[in-house]
Amino acid sequence: MRTRSGLLRFTRIVCQMPLPKLLRLPTLKLRGTIVAAAAVVFTVALGSGLIYVVQSTQQNDIASADELMSSVAQTQAQSIRVILKEHETAALAMAGTLSSLMADPAVGPATYKSVFEKEIAQLPNSIGIWALTNKNGPAASNPALMASDMALPDGYFGPSITRSLDDGAIGWSSLDLSEENGFSGWFLEPLAKDAPSLIGPYLYDGRLFTSVTAIIRDPAGKGVGLAGVDFNGGMFAKLIGEQKPMGTGWIGVINAEGNWVVHSDPKLLGKPVDDKTTLDAVAGAKSGQYHGVSGAGNDAWRVTAEKLDLPEFGISWTVMVAVPEATLLAQSIQQRNMMIGGGIVLLGLGLLAFWFVGTSIARPINRLTNSMDAMAQGDLSVEVRGGERQDEVGAMARAVEVFRENGLKVAQMTEAEAARIVSDQKARTRMMSELQTAFGNVVDAAVAGDFSKRVEVEFPDAELNQLASSVNNLVETVDGGLSETSRVLASLAKADLTEKVTGSYSGAFGQLKDDTNAVADKLAEIVGQLRQTSRALKTATGEILSGANDLSERTTKQAATIEETSAAMEQLASTVLQNAERAKEASVVAGTVTRTAEEGGQVMGQANDAMGRIETSSSKISNIIGMIDDIAFQTNLLALNASVEAARAGEAGKGFAVVAVEVRRLAQSAAEASSEVKVLIEQSAGEVKAGSKLVADAASKLETMLASARSSNELMDGIARESREQASAIEEVNVAVRQMDEMTQHNAALVEETNAAIEQTEAQASELDRIVDIFTLDDARRELAAPKAASKPAAAPASGIKGLQQRVATAAKAYLSHGNAAVSADWDEF
Repeated sequence: MRTRSGLLRFTRIVCQMPLPKLLRLPTLKLRGTIVAAAAVVFTVALGSGLIYVVQSTQQNDIASADELMSSVAQTQAQSIRVILKEHETAALAMAGTLSSLMADPAVGPATYKSVFEKEIAQLPNSIGIWALTNKNGPAASNPALMASDMALPDGYFGPSITRSLDDGAIGWSSLDLSEENGFSGWFLEPLAKDAPSLIGPYLYDGRLFTSVTAIIRDPAGKGVGLAGVDFNGGMFAKLIGEQKPMGTGWIGVINAEGNWVVHSDPKLLGKPVDDKTTLDAVAGAKSGQYHGVSGAGNDAWRVTAEKLDLPEFGISWTVMVAVPEATLLAQSIQQRNMMIGGGIVLLGLGLLAFWFVGTSIARPINRLTNSMDAMAQGDLSVEVRGGERQDEVGAMARAVEVFRENGLKVAQMTEAEAARIVSDQKARTRMMSELQTAFGNVVDAAVAGDFSKRVEVEFPDAELNQLASSVNNLVETVDGGLSETSRVLASLAKADLTEKVTGSYSGAFGQLKDDTNAVADKLAEIVGQLRQTSRALKTATGEILSGANDLSERTTKQAATIEETSAAMEQLASTVLQNAERAKEASVVAGTVTRTAEEGGQVMGQANDAMGRIETSSSKISNIIGMIDDIAFQTNLLALNASVEAARAGEAGKGFAVVAVEVRRLAQSAAEASSEVKVLIEQSAGEVKAGSKLVADAASKLETMLASARSSNELMDGIARESREQASAIEEVNVAVRQMDEMTQHNAALVEETNAAIEQTEAQASELDRIVDIFTLDDARRELAAPKAASKPAAAPASGIKGLQQRVATAAKAYLSHGNAAVSADWDEF
């Protein structure tokens, strides 16, 4: 019984666990200790790496999203600026045309209506064109205009033509100058500003109306009225509001008065902004750009606001882009979940491997414990398994088998042998006490996780010495295996992947060695591939950055060229305007010439009539002279007859004959004088007739000159009108060139932002290099990483922000290969 009692105490010391102690896991056995240690090391290593990578990825995604949202906001701001510029140009052209028309008092209402109808036909997006001049304007002194249906009370002149939003019908309307209709706001204040103004958008009749006005000036350059172009502000919402950035976001626009111009909720259009997030965004965008967050958790939105400067109107709007953070972080969340899943799988596989290792160690020891417990209860028939193993557990099983056989022998001893045993009891008791102390210390230390203790007592019994040696070998083997495994895991935690389990083990520890080394090799291979990939990424981003820099330089040169073209177009427009003014002056001079020619024609007609009357008078005088000549001839005949009769009378008729001779001489003198006068009169009549013909020819030529002057005047008017239209067209071309210049400069800025994004990507690649360089690899791993990385298939195209960065990189590479032509497709997609 004493032997059985001592054996029972020995097996309990070796196989049973001690009571829980301070700072120890209370229920863990050897297998649990191994698995718990591995779990702690794996969890700390994987958890810290996962947290760092996820946080870095989310920060990078937010930064990239902010840049992309800023680019979207800038693009939409440019679209709004183009729309407003188009209507501003139309308002300026209309103001210039009206200023020229009002300077000519001969222009009537029909001309104004024709100009307005033609202008609204050329602006399909406008819903109305109007003009209004006050009583100080030139129109107030034009009776024809003041008598037309375009005249308004108090000397105002206000033509207004509108287009229906329902059917597009065009008709004339009358302007409402009452204060209830906001007369001061839409006329008096912009006129006092003496510069182009943007009014609205404001709600009227359930629709958003927007007006762009320009100043109408008198010949002295003083502002006397406004020319306005109205358009539906809802076109902003239609053009911009229907877009959804990144699939789930929305775009909003706030005007200078703080009212919604574009919003995803149509009910808010034209109403003032009242939520704190938007007010903060508008206030933050005054400095140029704002990034913020609205809401929290799953309802969080990322908000970006850009300031839209409108210097031509002296105001600024705000363009806001909002996207749910869940959309922005979808890729990083998916990557985080995949990494968590992969980490859990890797942790599970590691723990499973250590579980099998612990089980392979603990199971034979448990079987030995059960066998020894049965032997302690007196059952020596129990089978001791594991004796065929070649490791320390097999040695312990063989030692226990020796104990079992000795027990059987003890049970079969004779009385004499029993007496001898009783006499040796004290010596055996001392030996068992030493055995209990020696083995108990080693077992207690091993259970506590300390495998440095050994059985150092020499026993007189060779079997006990053999058992002690087996226990020492077992503890040493477990200590060596766990120490090397702990050393490798500690190196892994320190990012040193060069450490390996180098000891020679078999059985469970051999499997543990292979699994631990396999984990280290796999991590080294992954890190090596990551290092190669990060360096390749850094090289690729460097090439992309070089191409983007080249693209930026070309874009800058293109912007300079367009700017020079714009300057040339402005000079051309100025020259055409000067030609129009000179043509107008020539038209005025031609009108003066025409009026002078008309007056000369009237004078020539009067001269021609006078010459006719002179010719008639000359004819009458010639007839009178003829009569005088006939009278002189008859007088001569009578004097001749008197002389004949006086000669017949003799002396008595001499006195009468003398008188008759004198009378005859006078009659002959009168006949000669009348003959000479007649010749002179006939010559004078001929000259008068020739003069009349010349005057008639001069009158005919003057009529021809008058017709030519009138035609020239009409041509001059046409040239002046066409020159003004040509100047307006050149101004539109100049506006288009300036818009191209602005778009090119915007593209240059976008290229600069792309460069910044690529530089950030390159910095992230460098950061990834730095992270990967934390791991220590041997030279063989470094050499094997490159070909393995190169042999992997190409990754599928990414989506979201990463996909956008890849498309930018593709466009940049195509640009390096083929120039601007190759960029167009990728750039359009961008």
